[in-house]
Amino acid sequence: MSEGDSNYEQFLSGLRLISIGLKSCSASLDREGLFKLFDRKDGPPRTFRDSYKVTLMGEGFFEASGTFMVKVQELTEVKPVLLVECEFEAHLHGPAPISKACVERFVDSEFRLILIPYARQFVTATTAQMSIPPLVIPLSIGSSPKSGAASRTKRPKKAHAKAR
Repeated sequence: MSEGDSNYEQFLSGLRLISIGLKSCSASLDREGLFKLFDRKDGPPRTFRDSYKVTLMGEGFFEASGTFMVKVQELTEVKPVLLVECEFEAHLHGPAPISKACVERFVDSEFRLILIPYARQFVTATTAQMSIPPLVIPLSIGSSPKSGAASRTKRPKKAHAKAR
């Protein structure tokens, strides 16, 4: 184990999550367009994107945020039929002085493990409240720590697809 890894493990062991909160959100839906996509044999084409950044650093704390976007859209269309976006921000404490390199490494890797469950719940609850089949972000969203593609949702029964 290198000295850098040892410092990082020490940094991780001293971290305390103080708060997580929704910072911003938006959603839009073209109901008619969405149900046309649910009629596709392979289900609606959807995309999940996530990004993370450090927003504030202090002597014994830092704040970071994660931005999430789920989009259902035909490749040939300009406007998505469903778009859900949200940003969560977290405040963490650690032993001072906090290493900027360790904070950036954490935000670029492990931080997603903290925030993605919040984004998953937000997207599922928001789409359920739109009276459409809820979109569920899979637990595994890709091999890249930066972003991944969500898997297809199940097709609703025809009766649900036509109910408005």
